[in-house]
Amino acid sequence: MCGYCTEHSAFAAHLVALEARVPLVPDPLLLPVHLQEANDWQQTWLRAAAPDDPVAAIVMLCRAWTDRLDGKTGTLLRDVLGPAQHERLQQWLVACDLPDAWAWLRHTEGAPPHPLPLDDARDALDAYLAGWLLVQEGTSPAWDEVLLHERLPQLSVALDILRREAPDDERIHRLALSSPGTGSPFSAIDLWLQRRAVRALVARQGMASVATLVDRLRSPTLLATVLHGEMEQHDLLHLQAALQGHPDTGSEGAVNLHTAVALLLESGMAAA
Repeated sequence: MCGYCTEHSAFAAHLVALEARVPLVPDPLLLPVHLQEANDWQQTWLRAAAPDDPVAAIVMLCRAWTDRLDGKTGTLLRDVLGPAQHERLQQWLVACDLPDAWAWLRHTEGAPPHPLPLDDARDALDAYLAGWLLVQEGTSPAWDEVLLHERLPQLSVALDILRREAPDDERIHRLALSSPGTGSPFSAIDLWLQRRAVRALVARQGMASVATLVDRLRSPTLLATVLHGEMEQHDLLHLQAALQGHPDTGSEGAVNLHTAVALLLESGMAAA
């Protein structure tokens, strides 16, 4: 099963829970994707009661850094994971070949540098666009899945830095529009970065503007934005209007996207 399949399955489960108006019960097999998209990732981890999952731990590390960069407080990552799994995460971080500019990421409960390393963030995303997405020229060999997972913490934080410090940076736009090939890993972490880039575009430009790109964006990237529950009614109406010319195709989550938009509008569950 590839990342596109796990992404689709996780969102299908989310939509079923939304229609039934019941909490989502995470499937342990799809836990990395559920943790990527959960509004409360710590509770999602606790509800899943999953066994040791190294990829889930990496995703939670990324979520914890996002929270810190956004000024949110919560339970320390070591307490969420528990001592044994936190220690394994630390060992993995020590073994990672992190560039010196990103060595601070090994401190799972530390503070980011001040000022935030915007140039390093741009360099990290340029390397990803070249090495994994293959959409621009690069000087290094193409990435494999091992390197992709190893680079995820710095890529995640790099995207957060651009979202905060340079929201109009062209790299965010390129991430949103550039889909990985058929080799997206089971963890779907590359698709997660793409979904987050689309959310950053919506936050910066508004859905009315982003909806004009509906024929160039993967349906699940828009579905993720809808399911986060942050869109107001007028945003959903803009998206629904844009989707009229793009009927359900049964592929790439299009059916679920149409269903989710209609459900939120009909039920009055749009954000206030």
